[in-house]
Amino acid sequence: MNYAIRDIEAAIGGWRLRAASDEAFAASAEACALARLYGAVIVYGCEALADVELDDAQRDALRILSTPPIGKSSPSTH
Repeated sequence: MNYAIRDIEAAIGGWRLRAASDEAFAASAEACALARLYGAVIVYGCEALADVELDDAQRDALRILSTPPIGKSSPSTH
């Protein structure tokens, strides 16, 4: 899977919504991992990064893109 800058921005927004406060978000491992990734994408002008180019913390932080928000579940099929 490839991640574009908009995916990283979406992950940052998702973790921000889940954090209890701005301070909690800023201190989280996810925020630090995504900040490093976001900065690298901007500095190096990458259009997208492949999953294999990420470290484990970055990959874990991006998993929020496929995880429903807390209190939300996927629609059930009846």
